[in-house]
Amino acid sequence: MICEHCHKENRSIAKFCRWCGKPLVSQNVLDRLVGLADVKQQLKTVVDTYTYLHSRKDIMNVRLSVNAIIIGETGTGKTALAEVIRDYFYQHKIIDKPKLTMVDAVDYQRFVDKWDDNVKKAKDGILFFDNVQKLLPDRYSNQVNPLDKLFVEMDKWDENPIVMIAGLPKGLDDFLAANPAAQNRFKYTFRLPTPGYQELCDICKLELRTKYGIAAYSPAAENKLQRFFQYQVKIKDETFGYAHVAIKTAEDIFTSFISRGAEAVMVEESDIRGYVPEERSLEDILSDLDRYIGMDEVKKAVREIAFTVHNNVQRAQRGLGEQEKSGIHIVLTGNPGTGKTTIARKLGEILESIGYLDSGHVVEVDRSKMVSPYQGETPKVVDRLCDKAMGGILFVDEAYTLAPLSQSGDKDQQGTQALEQLMKRMEDDRGKFVVIAAGYRQEMDNLFRINPGVRSRFSYFLNIDDYTPDQLYQIMCVFAKEKKYVFTPEAEELTLKMISELYNSRGKDFANGRTMRQIFDMIVAKQAERLQKVDISTLTNEQMMTIDVADIPYEAPKAVDYTECLAKLNGMVGLSAVKKEISNLAAFLNLQIRRGETNTFQGKHYVFSGNPGTGKTTVARIMADVFRTLGILSRGQLIEADRAKLVAGYSGQTAIKTNQLIDSAMGGVLFIDEAYTLKSSDQDSFGAEAIDTLLKRLEDDRGKFICIVAGYTDQMHDFIDTNPGLKSRFTQTIHFDDYTPDELTEIFINLAKGKNFTIDEETQGAIHRQFEQLYLRRDKNFGNAREARRMFDQAVEKQSQRLVTQMNNPDFKDEDMYRITVADLEVSQSERVRPLDEVLNELDDFIGMRSVKNMIRRLAVQSMFMKQRAAMGAGKVQQMSMNFILTGNPGTGKTSIARKMGEVLQSMEILPTSRVIEASRATLVGKYMGETPKIVNNMCDKAMGGILFIDEAYTLSSENDQYGKEAIDTLMKRMEDDRGKFVVIAAGYKNEMETFLAVNPGLASRFSHKMHIDDYNEDELLAIFKKMASKDNYKLSPEAEFKLMDLICRKVISKSSSFGNAREMRNMLDATIQQLSMRVSSMSQSEITQETYQLIMPEDIKEEI
Repeated sequence: MICEHCHKENRSIAKFCRWCGKPLVSQNVLDRLVGLADVKQQLKTVVDTYTYLHSRKDIMNVRLSVNAIIIGETGTGKTALAEVIRDYFYQHKIIDKPKLTMVDAVDYQRFVDKWDDNVKKAKDGILFFDNVQKLLPDRYSNQVNPLDKLFVEMDKWDENPIVMIAGLPKGLDDFLAANPAAQNRFKYTFRLPTPGYQELCDICKLELRTKYGIAAYSPAAENKLQRFFQYQVKIKDETFGYAHVAIKTAEDIFTSFISRGAEAVMVEESDIRGYVPEERSLEDILSDLDRYIGMDEVKKAVREIAFTVHNNVQRAQRGLGEQEKSGIHIVLTGNPGTGKTTIARKLGEILESIGYLDSGHVVEVDRSKMVSPYQGETPKVVDRLCDKAMGGILFVDEAYTLAPLSQSGDKDQQGTQALEQLMKRMEDDRGKFVVIAAGYRQEMDNLFRINPGVRSRFSYFLNIDDYTPDQLYQIMCVFAKEKKYVFTPEAEELTLKMISELYNSRGKDFANGRTMRQIFDMIVAKQAERLQKVDISTLTNEQMMTIDVADIPYEAPKAVDYTECLAKLNGMVGLSAVKKEISNLAAFLNLQIRRGETNTFQGKHYVFSGNPGTGKTTVARIMADVFRTLGILSRGQLIEADRAKLVAGYSGQTAIKTNQLIDSAMGGVLFIDEAYTLKSSDQDSFGAEAIDTLLKRLEDDRGKFICIVAGYTDQMHDFIDTNPGLKSRFTQTIHFDDYTPDELTEIFINLAKGKNFTIDEETQGAIHRQFEQLYLRRDKNFGNAREARRMFDQAVEKQSQRLVTQMNNPDFKDEDMYRITVADLEVSQSERVRPLDEVLNELDDFIGMRSVKNMIRRLAVQSMFMKQRAAMGAGKVQQMSMNFILTGNPGTGKTSIARKMGEVLQSMEILPTSRVIEASRATLVGKYMGETPKIVNNMCDKAMGGILFIDEAYTLSSENDQYGKEAIDTLMKRMEDDRGKFVVIAAGYKNEMETFLAVNPGLASRFSHKMHIDDYNEDELLAIFKKMASKDNYKLSPEAEFKLMDLICRKVISKSSSFGNAREMRNMLDATIQQLSMRVSSMSQSEITQETYQLIMPEDIKEEI
C-alpha cells in the first residue's frame, strides 16, 4: 500500500505508514476512476504540490489555481470525475469542505438570479457547471455569452470556490479555440476519452461492487459480460451513453441477481441480459471467406494479415518482442460492387477475434462526411470520426476524393486538410483503430503521387479484381437461390452470354455484384410480366420458380447499317488506304455479328502518319462514329490531345493528368496529335512518364477505348521504334499521302459548291495549275487541304473586292456574286517576281562567262516550253529538278553567278524564292560525330525553296575525313528526299571538283548540270577594271587606259594557277587609287578641280606586274 502523504510503500495490512507515521487510507479515492491514467497523474501532481505547500509554514496559506475544464462525450464520466476530485481534494485538505455545488445548464439562470448567495454557499468547496456547451452562442451569433459573468466574477474569488466547467467537445472546443482569454482562466483541462469495452466492463463491475456489494462472478459470466460490452460498442450510434450503459447494465444484473434469492452468491451467465453474439474462433471467421465468390488473392492476403497480427498479439501478451501494438492500416482498391465494404467488415471481425481491436465495428465514411464547408472545421470533423472508430475500423470510401487534382494541378484545400488530419491520427493512435482507405485503383495511385506520405502510413495494399463472367453468374445464382428461383438450361446459357458481353464492354463504373442484382431484378420483373398473361392460380410452384429464356433482358446484336458513317468517309477526297482499312474492318465486324460472334474485336490502336492538313483528325472522328455504330465503342466521342494536355509541369503529376484524359476517352477515341513530341529526348522524364502511363492503360483497359497517335511520317516511325511497348500496341499504321493537285483542285471545288459558288472550266484549269506548282514545291510543312482552304478564302475575298466596283452596273446579275473567275485567284508567285527577260538582261551585264550564260538561257527556254505546254493542256506542270557543279579559278565570279542564279530560277518558276544560303566546310561540319547531320539538315531546311551554295565543296572529301563524309551522306539523302524543292550549287576549282565527284559516284549522279567559268582575257579584265572604277566614280585618261592594257597583257601572259582574275583587278584599282591620292596631295590647291579627284593618269598606275 502506498502512503498518500510520503508516497512510500507499506505492507498491505498496515494501518499507519512506517515512514511518516500518518494513517493509511484503505482505499485510494482515485481507484473509483476506471482508466484515465493521464487524469490521475495530473491530480496527483496537484496534491503533491499542495502537500509541499502545507509543509512550509511560510507559504502554507498560498492558494494555487486548480480551476479546471472537463471535456468529454456523454457517458465518459465528467460528473463522476468532479465527485472524485471533490473527495480527493478534501482528503488532502485542498478544500475545507467536501462540497460539490453542481449547476446544470438548464439551472444556470436561476443560479445567476441569486448569484452572490449561491457563490457564498459554494465557498470552501467546488462550484461545478455542467453541459456548458448549451450556454454558448453559435459561431455567428453576436449575443452576450451567459458565461461571461462567471469569467469576470471568478477573478475576484481568490480560487475559492474552485470552479470547474464541463461539456461536450462539439461546441466547447470551438468556443475555447476562439476565446483563449476564457481558457486562460482555467489551470487544467481534462479530456476524457470514450471508454472501450474493457473500461465499460470495469465500470459495470465497480458499480456492482460499490453500490450493490457484488464482487464475485462465474467464469462464464465474466466472459459473457465482456462480450456483451464488445457487442454494445460495435453497434453503438450517436446516442450511445457509454458509462450510463454500464451503470444501467449493473442495475439489471443486480435485479436478476437478487431475483435468484438467498442462494445467489455470484453473478451467473443468466444474470446478464440482452443479446450477445455467439463467440466465434478465428478459424470460424476465416472459413466465411471461402464462401465468398472470387477474391482469391484478397482471401489469401486477409489470411496472411490475420495470422501475422495474431502472432504479434500473442507475442506481446507473453512479453516477447515489442509490447506496443504496431499500427495496421490498409488500402483496398477495386471497382464498385467488388465487395470492398464486405471485406472491411470481415477484417473488423477478424481483428476483434484475435484481440487487436476492442470491438471491430466499422464506421463507414466518405468525403461528404469528412469535409466541412467551414474554414478550420474539417480537422475537428475528422477527429470526431476517428474517435467514433476507436477500437474498430474507419472505412473511408473513395478516399482519393480527399485530394483530387484538377487539370490545372490545383489541390482541394479542404480535402487536403482532412487527409493530413487523418494521417496525424493514424500516427498518434497507432494500434487503437484501423483505417481502410478504399477506391478505384488508378485514383488511389494518383492520391499517393500527390502526397507520398500517405502511402507510408499504410502497411497492406489489397486489390479486388472485377468478377469474371462465370463469377458474376454465380453471384446471380445466389440471388436466385435466396428468392427461390431456378434457371432453365437455355436461360442459363443466354444469361451467361449477356453477362459476358456486358463484362467485355464494361467501364470503370461497372458495378459488378450490384449490376447482377439490378439485372436479376429485371429478370424477375419480366418473369412476372410473362406469368400475368395466364391464370396464375393454375401454375405449379415449379412454374412460378422457373426463369425462362423469354425472361432474360437480352437483345442479340444485329447487323447494323454503317453505310451512313462510311458515306462521310467516302465523301472525303483521296485517302484510298484509309477508306479501304475502315471498310474492310466494318464489313468483317458486321459479318461476325451476323454469325453471333460478338467478342472478336479486342481493340486495335492506330498510327496516323502524314503531313499537316491530310485529314487525320477528320478521319479519326469518322472512325469513332463508325466504331460506335458497330458497337465496338460505347460512346464514340473523340478526345483530342497533344503533349500539353498529357504532360504536367512537375514530377508525379503527368501520370495523373494522362490518366484523367484517358478516363474522359473511355468508350471513345483518344487522338494524340504530334505524339512524337512525347519523346523529345532521352532526358525527357515527363514525356516518358506520359508514355508509360498510356501503355499501361492500353493494356489495363484493352478494348474499352481506341488510341490514335498522329504526326509527321519520319518522326512517328522514330517515335514508335523508341519503345517496344509502343510497337506491340500500335499494330496498325495508316499513312496519309499528301493530296495530289487533282485532289486539291477537287477540295477547292467542293468548298466552292458548299458555298453555292460556280467555277467555269478555264478557272478550274488555272486552279489546277496553281496547285501543281504548290505541290511540286511543297516541303514537310505543306498544308495540303489547308492550302486549298486558304486559296479558296483568298479567292472569295478577292472576288468581293472585284465586285464592289461592279454592283452598281446595270448589267450586274445576282449569279455574278457566286461566280469565281481567274481574276479572283491568288496572284501566283511568278507574277510577283521580276520578269525573266529583265533578270537575263542583268545576267548579260556580267562580263565574260559566255558558256554559263548560254546554259542558263537554254534552261530558260526549256522552262518556258514546259510552262506553255501545261497551259495549253498538252501536259501537266512538271518540276525541273536541277543541281549544279560550278567550277572556276579564284575571282571568276562563282559566288556572284550563284546569287544571280537564285533570281533566274525564281523567274523561271523553278524555285519559289530567290534566297541563296551560302555555306562552306566550316559551316557544315560539326565538332563531334553525330552533330554534322543535324547541321547539314538545318542548312537544307533554311535553303528550302531556294539555293544552297557550297563553296570549295571538295574540302568535304579529304581522305579519312569522317565528318566530311557525314556531311556528304546527309546532303545526298536530302537532295533525293527533297528533290525539286531546293537547288544545290557545289563550287570549287575544276580539277579538285572533278576529283571530288570521282570519289563520290553517288554524289555525281545528283548533279544534273555542270558549268565552268573560264579565266577572263585581257579585254574582259580591262572592262572589269573600268566597271569597278566607274562604280566608284573614277575614269581613265586615254594614256592611262593604254598603259593599263599593257600591264594587264603582261599579267595574263605571266599568270600562274593562283591568278585572281577579277580580284587582281580589284587589287590593281585599290593600288591605283592610293597612287592617285598621293599625287593629288602634292598639288597646290589652285591646281585641283573636281575632275582631278576622278581622273586616273598614267603615273597613277604602278609599273610592276
